[in-house]
Amino acid sequence: RPARILVGFAAGGTGDLVARTVAEVAAPRLGQPVVVENRAGANGMIAAEAAARAAPDGLTMLMCPTGNM
Repeated sequence: RPARILVGFAAGGTGDLVARTVAEVAAPRLGQPVVVENRAGANGMIAAEAAARAAPDGLTMLMCPTGNM
């Protein structure tokens, strides 16, 4: 399965651009694809909730403001 980076904001924003840059660098180092998923809404809490409910397999990362933590 590919690794995922959940972004709490819409595509094209700063968080999305940073996540895509990280995914591009991380994919060859991890030896597997890294997919960026934008889950906009509720000031990033929708993505944070999805990350909290993800399987504990180490394949899901979250990019959000520190206030969501």
